[in-house]
Formats: sequence, structure tokens, C-alpha cells
Amino acid sequence: MIIRPAGLEIVKASIEFNYRAFEYLEIDLEHVNRGKRSSYSADEVVKIVMSMINNLRLVPSGEKDFGNENCSYFVRSGSSNDKKFKLVFCICSDRPTTIGVVTLHRI
Repeated sequence: MIIRPAGLEIVKASIEFNYRAFEYLEIDLEHVNRGKRSSYSADEVVKIVMSMINNLRLVPSGEKDFGNENCSYFVRSGSSNDKKFKLVFCICSDRPTTIGVVTLHRI
């Protein structure tokens, strides 16, 4: 079983990534807005993430096993609304239709 941080925001979002359809984003807003360097809402994160990865194909940057489950981690630098961002996200076997947003910050 994969243990996730408390207080995750789960938002409906239709995204195609790596030739698969995803229905939800699971956002760790506390981590995204850590240190008060930003104050993104869940809706803002959804818009940024969708513009950065929808219809994209990427190879995982890393993988981690959690007992019988596993997560693939991806890192993407790109632009949204003329602003540059770094995004770290994961796809885990226990929630195959959900993309987990770990980190998002301006660069």
C-alpha cells in the first residue's frame, strides 16, 4: 500500500499522457506552495499541468516500489502562459487513472 500525504487535493481533469487517459490530478498543494514561495490554487495547478503534459510522451525519470505497488516519477520543465515551470509528478499502480503532482514551481 502506498502511503500518501494528508490533505491532498483530488481534482477531476481529463489528460492524455503516454497514450493513456487519466481522469484525476492528486495535488500536494502544501508541498507545491511550500515556504510561501507561491500560493497556487488547485485549479491553477490543473491548468498549468494540463498545458505542460497533455498529449505528451515521456520516459520516467525514476521508479519506486512500495510493496506490491510501484510509482513512476516524471520531471518536466516547460512553459505555461509565458512562464517557465518545473513539474515533478508520478503515476502509481494503485491509482492508474490518477496523476500525482508532487512539485510545481517557477524557474
